[in-house]
Amino acid sequence: MFDDMLFQNVVDGIFSAAFLASMLRVTTPILLPSLGALISDRAGVINIGLEGTMLASAFTGVVFSAKATEWISPAISDPMLPWVGLLMGVLVGLLMALLLAFFHLQLKANLILSGIALNILGSSATVAIMYELTGDRGNTKGNLASFKMPFVQLPEFLADIPILSFFFKIFDNQSVMTWIAFFSVAFVWWFMYRTPVGTHLRAVGENPDAAASVGIRVQRIRYLALLMSGVFAGLGGIHMSMGYLAFFQKDMTSGRGFIALATPYLGGGNPIGTGFASLIFGFFDAISTRIGSLEIPSQLPQMVPFVATVMALVIYALQSQLTSRVRTLRSAEGEEFDVNFWGSIRRLSVLHMFLAMLAIIGIIIAVSMFSAPDGFKGAGENLSTGKVVSHGVAIALVSLALIVINLPFMLNVERIGHWRWWYSAGASVLSLWIYLSVFFILFLIAIDGQGVEMADTLIIVLGLALGLISGALIWLRLGGQYLTHNHHLAAVAAA
Repeated sequence: MFDDMLFQNVVDGIFSAAFLASMLRVTTPILLPSLGALISDRAGVINIGLEGTMLASAFTGVVFSAKATEWISPAISDPMLPWVGLLMGVLVGLLMALLLAFFHLQLKANLILSGIALNILGSSATVAIMYELTGDRGNTKGNLASFKMPFVQLPEFLADIPILSFFFKIFDNQSVMTWIAFFSVAFVWWFMYRTPVGTHLRAVGENPDAAASVGIRVQRIRYLALLMSGVFAGLGGIHMSMGYLAFFQKDMTSGRGFIALATPYLGGGNPIGTGFASLIFGFFDAISTRIGSLEIPSQLPQMVPFVATVMALVIYALQSQLTSRVRTLRSAEGEEFDVNFWGSIRRLSVLHMFLAMLAIIGIIIAVSMFSAPDGFKGAGENLSTGKVVSHGVAIALVSLALIVINLPFMLNVERIGHWRWWYSAGASVLSLWIYLSVFFILFLIAIDGQGVEMADTLIIVLGLALGLISGALIWLRLGGQYLTHNHHLAAVAAA
């Protein structure tokens, strides 16, 4: 049943250490600016200019790491040159953020328009200066001898330990920028929730007037937030040009700065969630690269990360409406306001939107199968064109059904807490069951392909069982358990 050569190769590739390592690699330039976007957004001044800031920092890092050979002694230059580029790139990121802060906070210019201006500046200025330095408008390759950031080598003995060897293959030889990115998640969490400045920052974003009334310097906090966002955007840009490459290319960020604007909303507005959301985008990016190796139009897999971005922005719009509703209720109900009840609704609404987002990805895959069935036939030609199209029809129908059952909670998230909470439970668990069952079945197929013999029936039964149990646990953990035990509050919320 599962003996198709291409299918087995794709599954083995997705569940391999090499794929997970590449996922971390492509997640890094999304995660770093996403943390910057999170900080500025929680302070109420979202940095729209992340894309331009990343480009400016990426270009600056390449130029200074290449030119610093003329300034530093040859005996110490090699280990220092990448860090010189990093330092200067981050400094330019700071300056770009400072420019945005000055225009918006000091001159009262529109934040969105100022951010768009920075993006245009970053894109055009890098090309203009690159042409002046190299005579090339496309890239600096061959004209500037730039350097890469160092790679982290793990102790070799870890490769001989059975379980740890798999993780050794994932994390070994990763760029130092990847390690910086994931350690930054812990740093930002500590900063936002364990320091007085972080508390002030969240207070300013929540209600600047109330924060000012207790002595918090709102403008100073917002300056700090924008500057920190510039630092993280600068680090993300450095990874693009010096993480695994050693040159700058025109508009090489390819919209990652815009994706980073949406990631915090998908992650629930906290650093840990933003980290997981960035991994999701990284997964889609890595999957699109792998799908791109098939004989299908390259534009189709390239759509995947940007479709996910659009859906994340829709999440933001819906969450903004819910936030406004919650603030009104909090003011009206006072001490009777149930934070846990509305927190459960907020988390479950994100879940419904995420499930619908995955269904849209399924539709893109189905369209790919319709438009280029030959790319899915496989090396052994085991699938006919008719079978590929029929599989595509099935995927499209299932995906549409999943969108339809989750749609009511996308249009009106408060339905989750009203008398239809059981409908939310059914839609969530059914959707999660389908997605997670596919995941577990593919995972078991990958294990089966590596020598652990399992019958096909056992693989399907185990995959379905694990998918159902995991789906139910996720719904309960995100707030379903609270709703089932406190469903009498629905009447209060409805009123």
